[in-house]
Amino acid sequence: MDNVFYLLGDPMFIVELEHNRWYIRDINYAFTTLTGYKKSELMDADPDGLLRIGFSFGGLMTRLGEDNEPSIEQVLISKSTASVPVRFTSRRLPSSEQNCFIIICKDLSEEKYIEEFAMDNQVLMSIGVSGQFRVTSANRYYSPIKQRGANLINQVIFDHVAEESRKPLRRIMEYARTHGTTENTEIRLHVGDQMRMTTAVIKPFYSGNKEFKGYVILLTGILQPVPVREEDPAYKLRMLMLTKNITATSLAQSTLISLTTISKIRNGKIKKPQRLTAELIAGELGVKPESIWSGYKR
Repeated sequence: MDNVFYLLGDPMFIVELEHNRWYIRDINYAFTTLTGYKKSELMDADPDGLLRIGFSFGGLMTRLGEDNEPSIEQVLISKSTASVPVRFTSRRLPSSEQNCFIIICKDLSEEKYIEEFAMDNQVLMSIGVSGQFRVTSANRYYSPIKQRGANLINQVIFDHVAEESRKPLRRIMEYARTHGTTENTEIRLHVGDQMRMTTAVIKPFYSGNKEFKGYVILLTGILQPVPVREEDPAYKLRMLMLTKNITATSLAQSTLISLTTISKIRNGKIKKPQRLTAELIAGELGVKPESIWSGYKR
């Protein structure tokens, strides 16, 4: 039993009720990863210190013992004082004459983030991605995405991204991981037999010991069909900006062209900008104006 307890991937700790007080008797490696605490720091400690202020561990155990409360959502406090939403379940230790229980913790950090984001924003699909860029979870919310999320599990995320979007997406994901920031970008996806453009929110997640866990990618924008005509200037401009990881705001700042004008050109509302404007934009992107706007061919 001991070996199984230490090797299981679910964060767990063992508690014992003695003289009407609860004590932590053991924790497994997954629990140290989740909370950042070492075993020596929690041995024989009061588990109340693991819960947010105002909640008692005794009350938690009483509720878990009720038939209608097989699991309870609660907030763990990690060693860094970060709040970690979890779902607790408990099991009495087999062959134990004492009041010993194994408490199993399910980390809900990613799940809660998606729920809170979706309250104020449209989410087409949520995708969990490992540090090796493999899909760990996928949930579809709206059409036109028709592929079942389960079909994506263990696949490399870049296999579903257009070739020209792969390097920019990987660069943005690695930046988010290194700096702990939430990033927004546009990506071009394979959806069935079509190519579609959408916006995505990329958020990295870390354990209580600051180890990187993985990403959540939220597809948030309406999936726009990619223009068949590759000569569309607005499409070319968006692709260049995406490839070079240049936002509309930074392009406006570097060229001294208003953000409104940049946005209109980028969205195709301005089909052919003035020559100076075209030259400034193209120069900042490292190309000639005629490579974006064919009307400027010399």
